[in-house]
Amino acid sequence: MNKNELSEEEMRIWHLWKGSFHRIFGRVIKDMSEHTGLSEGDYGVLDRLVLLGDGSLRQQELADSMNWDKSRLSHHLTRMEKRGLVTRKPLDTDRGVLVLITPAGRSVLDDARPIVSKAIREHFLDQLTEQDIESIAKLAERTRTKSSAAPLP
Repeated sequence: MNKNELSEEEMRIWHLWKGSFHRIFGRVIKDMSEHTGLSEGDYGVLDRLVLLGDGSLRQQELADSMNWDKSRLSHHLTRMEKRGLVTRKPLDTDRGVLVLITPAGRSVLDDARPIVSKAIREHFLDQLTEQDIESIAKLAERTRTKSSAAPLP
């Protein structure tokens, strides 16, 4: 078989993996959105601001961590600013922009985290054995280190 082609079994595994991820991820996002009104992007922005920047990050760092281009993030931040979740301010030292989580943004993130945790547990972790978890962790680490660009989850 040509190395540039996949066997039927390899394609089956790929589709199983991809489909499983999309179903689980979709359920987690649906649960979160229904209970909090946050979109996947909203949660990603707020969560990264707190986890990576203790409440603030340069806009370019935020875009890089989400694997989003500058324009996409800028438009999304504009919508989040209108809802009072974040603010932006130009940096004095250079042409950069600092994105800051607001108290309202932190509050909605704090409300969303237990819902997201419960959904991840229900739709993913509770379906796994300890051995499954170890295998997934090893696989994720191996494929992450082999990838050239590995954005944060």
